[in-house]
Amino acid sequence: MHDCFLSIGSNMGNKFKNIHSAIEYIESSPENSYLSKSKIYESKAMYNSSLDNFYNAVIRLETAFSPLELLAFIKNIEKEMGRVRSSERYSARPIDIDILSYGKKILNSRELTIPHPHIEERKFVLKPWSDIDSTYVLARTNKKISELLNETSDHSELLTVKK
Repeated sequence: MHDCFLSIGSNMGNKFKNIHSAIEYIESSPENSYLSKSKIYESKAMYNSSLDNFYNAVIRLETAFSPLELLAFIKNIEKEMGRVRSSERYSARPIDIDILSYGKKILNSRELTIPHPHIEERKFVLKPWSDIDSTYVLARTNKKISELLNETSDHSELLTVKK
């Protein structure tokens, strides 16, 4: 089994329910063992300000999937939950799941980059990740998540979602 962190976001429909449904899908696979979930945070869309606010969380799990199998698995969840891929890179979506890390693996392929290449610039990833494991050392940077959070240039406001 491999220790992984995933980010889960939504900015369409019932965002809170979408995140919980995605976690249920992830947990439903016998290949995965769910370990923990951060609080859910609300933030403004980072790259396209015309979009509705996002809800974001980070989960930790152990998986028997290889990195590319995990990617295929989460892309299938996105499709099942109604995500439609468009030519516009930053568009509205009911669910978005990204692989943040996969153990200490560093992978750079056409299909997948691990650790996720934009972690350091995304407070909406770093803050929830810090909630569940602030001392995790990110491969490639050799810095703790808490250090990356303190150093990020993203100073956007995050609001805790209470439901």
